[in-house]
Amino acid sequence: MSYFSAELAALIERRFGGSQLKFGRAVGIDQSVVSRQCAGLALPDRATVQRLTRALSETQSIPLVVAYLQDHCPVSLRPKVAISSRVPLAQQLAVDALQLDLAQYSVRQRWLIQQLTLLVASDPHSMAFLASVLKFIRPPREADPGSA
Repeated sequence: MSYFSAELAALIERRFGGSQLKFGRAVGIDQSVVSRQCAGLALPDRATVQRLTRALSETQSIPLVVAYLQDHCPVSLRPKVAISSRVPLAQQLAVDALQLDLAQYSVRQRWLIQQLTLLVASDPHSMAFLASVLKFIRPPREADPGSA
């Protein structure tokens, strides 16, 4: 098994509930191709890796790119080259903190939550933007007992 196929299978298990079909639809790759890549029967080409980096968040795509590079490193150099992914810790913590049980929400609410999670996880400026938007949202005022 290649580094890439092991990382891809782990990502699909973690983020897509083990569904190669869901993953394939999310990134625009046929499920049969995803299956061959997970089994180590095929490695992606550069265009596919670029498509993955556009379709996935940084925290999802960086380990795949690192695994792709490890697979393409000459065997004689592998012991001398250490390739590792370094997703910013704050970004990883933000993704981990956003883990929700989506079953309690409607389909539309789930979609909105997933899109917001992707935005926050993939754009380093999104937290500042989100904070600026949230400061304009005021909670509903409670009835003032003295004003009745």
